[in-house]
Amino acid sequence: MERQRSLAPKPGTIHFYTFSDIRSSSSRPRAFWVADELRARRLSTVIHTPPVLLISRTHWPGKWALIVEVIRSLFSIKKGDIVYLQRTIANKYFLIIMVAYLFISRRKMIFDIDDPVYVHSFFKTMILTRMADLVIVSSHAQVEWARQYNNNVHLIHITVNHAAYKKFTKQYSQNSAPVVIGWTGAANNHISNLEILASVLRRVVGKTKVPFTFVLIGASRNKEVHEMFQPIPGLAVEIVDWVNPENILLEIQKFDIGVVPNRIDGEWNTGKQSYKLIEYMACGLAIVASAFG
Repeated sequence: MERQRSLAPKPGTIHFYTFSDIRSSSSRPRAFWVADELRARRLSTVIHTPPVLLISRTHWPGKWALIVEVIRSLFSIKKGDIVYLQRTIANKYFLIIMVAYLFISRRKMIFDIDDPVYVHSFFKTMILTRMADLVIVSSHAQVEWARQYNNNVHLIHITVNHAAYKKFTKQYSQNSAPVVIGWTGAANNHISNLEILASVLRRVVGKTKVPFTFVLIGASRNKEVHEMFQPIPGLAVEIVDWVNPENILLEIQKFDIGVVPNRIDGEWNTGKQSYKLIEYMACGLAIVASAFG
C-alpha cells in the first residue's frame, strides 16, 4: 500500500492532459468541464494538446510532431503546479515521457479514470495509480481496485452541469405520438450492447399495439449498426450517423424513453459507469436500462 499523500493547499496552475478532445464523453465531463469550473473559481488551468488518443491514432512520421509537442508542454509546468492526467493510458510513448518527467520533477499529480481501464491496460493504469498524489475514480469497484495501490482514492461519479441541462427538461405534458424510444452514443463501441437492444425491440414490436419509433443517434456510418435495426419487421426506425455534441440535448429532449442496454458480465461491465444514463436523467427522461456497473 502507498502512504497517504495530500496536495498543496494553494496550488498554482493545474495542467490537464486528456484521453481525447472535448467531443469525447470521457474527456468532456472529466477534464474540460472540470477545468471550466476551476477557472470559474479563480484557479488557473490549462488543457494541453495533443490528447493521448490522437497520438496513438497518428501514423509515423506525423507522430513525432505530437510527441515533441507533449515534451515542450512539460517545460511550462512550474514548481507548485499540479499535473492532472485524465485517463492517459492510451499511448505508450506519452506514458514513458510522463512517468520519467514526474519521477525527475517530483511534481504533484492527479490521476482520473472514469472506466475500469485496468481490465485491458493493467500495467499502465497501475503505474499511474501508484505515482499519483490523488486518484479519482467513478465507481465503487474502481475504488476497491485503486486502493490496492494508493490510499488517497476519491470516488467522484460522472456529473453534468444541471443548470445547463435544465432548459432541456422533457415535457411529458405535451402529447406526442408515436412514442419515441431513443439511444445516443458512439455505436462503434457498443455493438454487443446494441445487439441486446435489437433483440428486445424485435419482441416489443410483435407484442405491442402502441405505435413507437426507435431513434439511434451515433451510428457513425457503421453498416453493421444500420443492418441490425433496419430489417426488423414492423419497426419504425430512424438512424442518425452523427450529431454535433452541442445539439445532442435537443435530440434527447425529443425522446420519450431513453434506453441504456449494456452487458452485465465481466469485470469491465460491473465496474463501469454510464454517462448516457446520467444525461438522460438530467433531462428528466424516463429510462429503461440494464443492471450494470
